[in-house]
Amino acid sequence: MKPGCASASSQRNSRWLLLSACWAAVVIVFASQWYFYDAAHGLTDRFLFYLGWSFYLWGVLTPLALWLARRYPIEAGTWTYYLPLHVAFSLLLTIAQLSLEASVNWLRAGRHWSLSAVVSHYLRQHTQIGFLIYWLVVITAQFYRMHDKSRKRQLHAAQLEARLAEALINNLRTQLHPHFLFNTLQAIATLIPEDPQAAEDVVLQLSQLLRVSLDEMHTDEISLSREVEFLQHYMAIQHRRFGDRLRFEVQISSALLDCAVPTLVLQPLVENAIRYGISKHKEEDVVTIRASENRGRICLEVINLNSRLEEKPERLLSRGVGLSNTRLRLEQLYGMEQSLSLFELDPKGVCVRLSIPMRRFHPQEITGSAAATA
Repeated sequence: MKPGCASASSQRNSRWLLLSACWAAVVIVFASQWYFYDAAHGLTDRFLFYLGWSFYLWGVLTPLALWLARRYPIEAGTWTYYLPLHVAFSLLLTIAQLSLEASVNWLRAGRHWSLSAVVSHYLRQHTQIGFLIYWLVVITAQFYRMHDKSRKRQLHAAQLEARLAEALINNLRTQLHPHFLFNTLQAIATLIPEDPQAAEDVVLQLSQLLRVSLDEMHTDEISLSREVEFLQHYMAIQHRRFGDRLRFEVQISSALLDCAVPTLVLQPLVENAIRYGISKHKEEDVVTIRASENRGRICLEVINLNSRLEEKPERLLSRGVGLSNTRLRLEQLYGMEQSLSLFELDPKGVCVRLSIPMRRFHPQEITGSAAATA
């Protein structure tokens, strides 16, 4: 059984248990009242007799009251019609129940009084209690109905919010693909007249990269090893483009390769490092990709050593496709449990760092992902 189904079933069982306990308490109270009343008049029978009859009578009355409460709910638009109707139902059911109870007591205790006198006595003494209990059942059903409606509205709102979040994530992810593809095709066009062989190699790397990205397009998270595999194709393309001027260093422990990370989260960060680093400056550059663990969280860093921040970090994080989309994706996936920061290094360089909760993929999840892309 799924955890969500088990939780819903447990809550449903708890509610039924509580309702059953309340109903049993009403039955016992009513039986006790009947028992002590007869005891005061010297007509005491075994308590089980009173309990059995109370159980029987309320076993008939409670379902009727619940059915009437569901059939004629007292709501804002119906209370003027249904409230008088329930008053009439409560009186009719109370009279019927007390008349039956009085008849049973008259048959059991002998016929020293006439039946009409016994019924009249019961109606005078117990009508208020029967009336009150009917309304307790109706009010309880009404509150349960209101609570159930509220719970369903909250559930529906949560489902809509989840669907909107998923749609936003998909939209952000699909924005990255054409953006990245456009930049790569520009690189290929630049290489064709200068180095046709290099351009051909980039096309092959691009086909491999697109195959991996399309396989993972509809997945929110993948293993870090799979993310690095995708990134290696991208780094090979950029290395062909810039040659020995650009060097990549991947500093990721093998112990972290089974950790879950957002799909294609590193590529836009590396692309950003190249765009504001070696693409703007003639000096050589090193782009470093790091992963580390810190207090149950995984921290990913992309560093380049040949750039400076031209604007405030907050402004850079809020515009452009790469950083702004990455920030929004992290917020949708992890809420307040994530962070994305951009800062300068001393004496030179820029680092973008993201932190997310650590969650490891099970071996079968990683195997299944690899098999799907084979």
